[in-house]
Amino acid sequence: MSKKQQTRSIVAAARTNATTLRAPLTAFAVAYLLSACGGSELSAPPAASAGGSVTPQPQPGPTPTPTAAATSGALTTLGATATDLGNTISSTAIPGVSPALSQGVGGTVAATGGVLDAAANAVTSGLGQIGSTSDPVGTTVAGTGSIIGATGSVVAGVASTVNALGQGPLSPLAPVTTPVAGALTTAANGISAGGQVLGNTLASSAVQQVTQPLSSAVTPLVITLGQQTQSVGTTTGIGQPVSGLLGQIGGAVQSAGAQVAGASANPLAADVGHLISGVGTTITNAGGLVNPNGPNGAAPIPGLITSLVGSSTNGVQPGAPSAGGGSGSAGASGPLSSLTGLLSGAGAASPLAPLTSALGSAGTASTGTSSPTGGLNSLLGSSPLAGKLP
Repeated sequence: MSKKQQTRSIVAAARTNATTLRAPLTAFAVAYLLSACGGSELSAPPAASAGGSVTPQPQPGPTPTPTAAATSGALTTLGATATDLGNTISSTAIPGVSPALSQGVGGTVAATGGVLDAAANAVTSGLGQIGSTSDPVGTTVAGTGSIIGATGSVVAGVASTVNALGQGPLSPLAPVTTPVAGALTTAANGISAGGQVLGNTLASSAVQQVTQPLSSAVTPLVITLGQQTQSVGTTTGIGQPVSGLLGQIGGAVQSAGAQVAGASANPLAADVGHLISGVGTTITNAGGLVNPNGPNGAAPIPGLITSLVGSSTNGVQPGAPSAGGGSGSAGASGPLSSLTGLLSGAGAASPLAPLTSALGSAGTASTGTSSPTGGLNSLLGSSPLAGKLP
């Protein structure tokens, strides 16, 4: 072999080795970048086994651990309902198909609960904390990354469902379902990692330069508006009685929700009860708009946002107790006497007389002479619920 031929052989061998090493080096570089972006907890895309099957790995969503300050709201309750519904579907056997199919469908439905929780926490950690955090708008915007990242679990559930379609009696579909499931699992990994990267980007100083001025403009408006509504309630004297009435109605709704939740061992029924109770809590917290010393009196508007949406990490702060001992100490005339006096004006001939009579009953009830929901039962009249509220 001539020297020129030897040189060509060496060059050809080098090119072959470079091609052989390129794939693992590329994979290493991608893994390193994902790790640097916080994606080290993501599972790698599944590889085909000897039999050609792919087992998609579900991606757990970022579900925060509930704390003592957690608040049950619409989104968090719907999230819990989705999780329980998904678990129910997963445990249900579908005749003629692989059990993995129901598990895949159930996992997909349950994963939507993580998306709803992430959305609730994004809203309440930012907009629900106006006045307590320096950049509430930016906090909520940055939470978008968690929402998107949580959708990776939903896509992974779909991947498991597609993969299950090629198992058991439906195994002839495997040549089609296996590659599709593998592609979906890879997409789920990418969405989870992308959501984390997006969250870090939206929390950066560059984005804060845009969100901080918005927060600086929104915060004083929201806080001042809440203070003004409370001032009206305090000045006119109707703040305390209205807050007391809302508390009684909200308490009755909460009690009804608790009864619904305890009426069945089915977790879905319990979720419905919790949703009803959450509505009652929101009604009670609405009293903070006119009574700075009542529930949700510390920051009424952000508190209502938290109460409506719900949160795994944030609670609603009550106002400081009043010097008079709270809304329950208004003498024999009841805490709603000033409100009924303003409304009744023309006495029994007033067109508002039926309403003021009911409010008066609620006010007298709060002094301990009868059930706290007596006024509400009066409003219900001959309704099937009349007299059944505690």
